[in-house]
Amino acid sequence: MIYFPGSTIGNFQRADAEALLAGMAEKAGVDGGVLIGVDLDKDRDVLRAAYNDAKGVTADFNLNVLRRINVELGGGFDLENFRHEAIFNDDLSCIEMHLVSTRRQSVNVCKYTFEFEENESVLTEYSHKYTIDAFGQMANDVGLDVKNVWTDANDMFAVMYLERA
Repeated sequence: MIYFPGSTIGNFQRADAEALLAGMAEKAGVDGGVLIGVDLDKDRDVLRAAYNDAKGVTADFNLNVLRRINVELGGGFDLENFRHEAIFNDDLSCIEMHLVSTRRQSVNVCKYTFEFEENESVLTEYSHKYTIDAFGQMANDVGLDVKNVWTDANDMFAVMYLERA
């Protein structure tokens, strides 16, 4: 049994998510299974509010990337010169988290200098959202069948049990 909790599969691009599922199928073997969490597609206003929360929790999480670069790599990011932005990409059915430069600036990290234009965006994270059918099709594409699905009361999240086809 392979257990992959949460909705981390949503952070992978489609091809990488398929490769991960294929690897899980191989590790589980012919008599095994995969139990996986999936963040389900939901109302765009709900998603925008969650990823651009009023308390700034997600923004702080996103800006922590720059903090870590500063601490671990001796970076020179001034966090005040970046803002968090989360948008929904309809084509990919995912939230994209960005850090946007609020001004033209140069930032040194190790021996490199990075130039940012005002409003230049750095993509920091994907969070793909799936319908049950779409995730089932992706699983099927790599030789897995959906055997059972459990969702929360509002159909925002699913846990799926998959077996080799």
